Amino acid sequence: MNQPNQSGRGPGSDFSSDVRFAFRTLRRSPGFTVVALLTLALGIGGTTAMFSVLDSALLNPLPYPQSDRLVMGRTTFDGRVNPWTAFPDYMDVRDQAETLPSLAAFTIFSSPVTVTGSDEPVEAITNSATPNLFATLGVHPARGGTFTIDELSPDSPAQVVLSHEFCQRWFGEDRDVIGKTLVIGGNAATVVGVLPAGFRFMTDTDIWLPPWPGNSDPITRRYHNWLLVGRLAEGTDLDAARTEVDLISLRLQDAYPDSNRGKAIQVDDLQNAMVEGYRQSLLLLMGAIVLVLLIACSNVASLLMARASARTSEMAIRSSLGAGRFRLTRQLLVECGILALAAGGLGIALALWLQELILGLIPMEFLDLRGVGMSPTMLGTGLVLSLATVLLFGTFPSLAAARANPAQDLKEGARGSGGRGGARFRSTLVVFQVAVSLVLLMGSGLLLKSFAKLRSVDPGYRVEGVLTAAVSLPAQRYPEPPQRLQFFQELRESVEGLPGVQEVGMINRLPIVHSGGNVAIWAPERPPADNRAAPWADRRVISADYFEVMDIPMVAGRAFQSSDDAGSPPVIIISRSTAEAVFPDENPLGRTVAVDEGSEPGYYEVVGVVEDHRNSSLQRDARPAMFFSYAQQPAQTMRLIVTTAGNPMALFRPIQERVWEQDRELVLSAPHSMEEVVSTSIGADRAIAAVLAVFAAVALGLAAMGLYGVLAYLVRRQSREIGIRMALGATGGRILRLVLTRGMALVMGGAVLGIAGALGGARFVEGLLFQTDPRDPATYGIVTLFFLLVALGACLLPGWRAVQVDPVEAFRSE
Repeated sequence: MNQPNQSGRGPGSDFSSDVRFAFRTLRRSPGFTVVALLTLALGIGGTTAMFSVLDSALLNPLPYPQSDRLVMGRTTFDGRVNPWTAFPDYMDVRDQAETLPSLAAFTIFSSPVTVTGSDEPVEAITNSATPNLFATLGVHPARGGTFTIDELSPDSPAQVVLSHEFCQRWFGEDRDVIGKTLVIGGNAATVVGVLPAGFRFMTDTDIWLPPWPGNSDPITRRYHNWLLVGRLAEGTDLDAARTEVDLISLRLQDAYPDSNRGKAIQVDDLQNAMVEGYRQSLLLLMGAIVLVLLIACSNVASLLMARASARTSEMAIRSSLGAGRFRLTRQLLVECGILALAAGGLGIALALWLQELILGLIPMEFLDLRGVGMSPTMLGTGLVLSLATVLLFGTFPSLAAARANPAQDLKEGARGSGGRGGARFRSTLVVFQVAVSLVLLMGSGLLLKSFAKLRSVDPGYRVEGVLTAAVSLPAQRYPEPPQRLQFFQELRESVEGLPGVQEVGMINRLPIVHSGGNVAIWAPERPPADNRAAPWADRRVISADYFEVMDIPMVAGRAFQSSDDAGSPPVIIISRSTAEAVFPDENPLGRTVAVDEGSEPGYYEVVGVVEDHRNSSLQRDARPAMFFSYAQQPAQTMRLIVTTAGNPMALFRPIQERVWEQDRELVLSAPHSMEEVVSTSIGADRAIAAVLAVFAAVALGLAAMGLYGVLAYLVRRQSREIGIRMALGATGGRILRLVLTRGMALVMGGAVLGIAGALGGARFVEGLLFQTDPRDPATYGIVTLFFLLVALGACLLPGWRAVQVDPVEAFRSE
């Protein structure tokens, strides 16, 4: 039973006294306090930020009513997932699936259009959706309603639903917007609804449009352009929906063997499907930051052990004056608790900043995690981590220090006594730190090597000094091909006259940014059994000089000429891989190819073969491609390709003014330099490699600090032994070798464990690597050698101090 002490104070007063004494003690050791506080705060802050992001991305429900009942439908071809679905397939599943009473289709192509009618045209982002999208999500327009027409009726007037933000940007404070008319891409449309403020689904959209009428054409069953989202019926689970949709897919395969053979629709939980592309990266980074936290905590534990050893005499005196082991342990744990709670508070503040940094490096645009902010999860995580550091890494040093033997410890005096158990504990921590640091360094080295290979990939076209921007001609004002041809011809000539412009070309779908658009192509004399059995190639429409402007070499034949116009026979240029697929071991020049163009194929003469280049991404091999002359297929939207020796973005405003000289209601949209396009396409790879490299560098630094601390402690503790050795004739070199041998023995033990751990965990990074073996011997060797050099440097300073020990002073201190 606790009894009041002689002054009448109870346990509560003793605890208050412990707290005050702990603060005084920490203030008397500012170096230890600051190092321990910052080390813990870094580990706690990083872990808290990463866990908060992970919780928001993977665990928090989506911001829609009963979001756990939302599912996504994705098409599979022979088991391979392709997220896009054909519209007729969607309609069949919508009409037949009783487990999905509400199933909607939508696009996320984020097409920019020009909205006119005010003082200056405005660019807006549009996407298409079936009328039931918002009801499926459980979201109702804040004003008006949604599309009230049959989305497939060609005679109905255009209707649109606006985002709250675009409505404010266009109409200002005017709330009476329902029924008003917008001119979108030259076509009048009536506003029928305005969505709630902050509504966003997978991508930023200003204007939602109904699907275009041609989607119901049976031929579109071969074209996959739509994503599906549905809501499960009450009392229905995901497995039941999957079973029913699988049966519908089998019926569609029997009914439409030409287009649906081997095709099915896979139903998944919506949130899991949305985070699928981010999950591996997030879990990898979470694992890395937890390892950094463990290293940080073990370093602090090592500091606490060294500090406890230095306070041996203090503990011995207090014990001889009557302080029990429980009282001494409590006093030391109070100090650890104050330190941990302070580090937790600082760590949470740091986590707020790190959270924004993580989201900036790995933007999860589908989930719209632009800023999670302070949350109960963040506060709880920070508190739990703070307390855990006390329990896991403060208890052992406190118990060791509290085992005071007054007679023995006062006899040892200044030399201190950490005991063999304490030395083994600190050495074990160093081995652990080395192993964990090497695991992180190996992973970081692999990702950096992978990114270096990805960055060095030649896309096959010019990247430096290239500006790209889109011009979309409204169909209402430019309905005829000759009008579109004339506009772009005049624009190109006008832009070529600008100062600093070298060359100007055009393409309808920009490389990397606009992947897809692939269709079947075959030799008419060898017709495939169905389109899926034919070679497929990306379809692009280009100006005659596009290849010259982009420095894409011709392999054979010629580029398009001015004579390849609407009045001449249709011609085509194909890439090398397309030629090899359609005409294996044959000369393709002058041959005719058939291209899938709907109900009837189009026939074209091959006039040229161009070198393969990466139209879709740097990460994958160049896909087959085919190119058509703009003069024969004048599209309404074209991307300008403008080359210059200077800053490409400096040309944007002058080109916009040239556009306005021809049509004041047109906007030059989506301006980018090709360097920016390429850099953005590998941004996620760069971010993962950079973040893991930072974590690995922090871990390396902490491990080096831990190694230095252990050796410095050993040198200080064994200064008498070192003095005796030197008095007996040991040279400085021998003493130095002794210290280095002890230190490097710990390092080698940790290195063996670290390499084994890295080899065992290689599969966790394999999916993120580009042309890099997850067990690459060169990377493992270089990283290990680098770490050994850093470790050797951490051992040299304590070794040098050992060499400087004066035998006389060492004996005198005893």
